[in-house]
Amino acid sequence: MTMRVVFLVVLLLPLIGCNTTGGVQPSAGPMPAALSQSADTSVKGKDFTWGGSVLSIKNLKEHTLVEVMAYPLDSKGMPNVGGGTQGRFLADYPGFLEPAEFPSGQLVTVTGPLLGYKDGKVGEADYRYPALQADQIKHWDSSQSQQYPYTKPSVNIGFGFGSGGYSNIGIGIGF
Repeated sequence: MTMRVVFLVVLLLPLIGCNTTGGVQPSAGPMPAALSQSADTSVKGKDFTWGGSVLSIKNLKEHTLVEVMAYPLDSKGMPNVGGGTQGRFLADYPGFLEPAEFPSGQLVTVTGPLLGYKDGKVGEADYRYPALQADQIKHWDSSQSQQYPYTKPSVNIGFGFGSGGYSNIGIGIGF
């Protein structure tokens, strides 16, 4: 009976673990470039999480538009600027955002529902921007290196269970 309880604990332990990275999960759906070309209205209202580098910010009377060059997100939800661009999108924030907090090049991750599309220009070329309602905007420390994301020390604790006729329990701490 004891081995059965230990076995169940081992199986359920990953389900009760916590996320220590504080990460943001990227969207599994279409990326901004694909939506820009297709203007698919069937995804309007669905939540997306996209990230990238701020290109511009424009405060309007009741809301703020942040133009973002999209990049793939890493496992923590941080834009990976070395991963190739994924088009542009607009983050539509209901209220005022301080432009000094969103300088050109600031890395952000935005989560919210797709509001629709806004036609604009990139230079003289026409461009259709997918626009997200910015329910959440996460700032990233731009000094963090994309090439070496594990430069900070970390502590990991692991538990192991085994069977070989004896009840073996191991605890490890790694740096």
